[in-house]
Amino acid sequence: MRETVWGGCTRRALQGGSAAEVDRGSWVRGCLNGVANVPEQLPTGPVTKRNTDVEMLEQFRAWARTKGEAQQVDHAWMLAIVQLTEQDYDVELSTNYSAGSGKPDSESLAQSFIEFWDGDHGRNGTARNVLVLGADGKRLAAQRI
Repeated sequence: MRETVWGGCTRRALQGGSAAEVDRGSWVRGCLNGVANVPEQLPTGPVTKRNTDVEMLEQFRAWARTKGEAQQVDHAWMLAIVQLTEQDYDVELSTNYSAGSGKPDSESLAQSFIEFWDGDHGRNGTARNVLVLGADGKRLAAQRI
């Protein structure tokens, strides 16, 4: 049940478009409140927390080099853990891909990250999605982990 409800709320926030991008954690919290049938509890400030993880990015790069994918992963210049709730988060990879031509490469990068993650490189909690952001900070790809 937890996987269905919480994962569904995280997915709904991800699909919320530009309105949800500012604070996906608020969308997740609102969805969880709605599912639990509790009174609406509006946040007093931003809910989503972003923390860069240089160590995980370096681990991903090292893993990719052993798989012969170094050229692809070198486009990622930052990895952020985006905490949506106490236990659920997304992973964002910021790249130098352009919005017009970077879509196939960003989808391939997301898939590579999922393979890396499935090799037990995860952290405490539950990562729901990996998002690949272009040079302008906009989402180019999003895939479930």
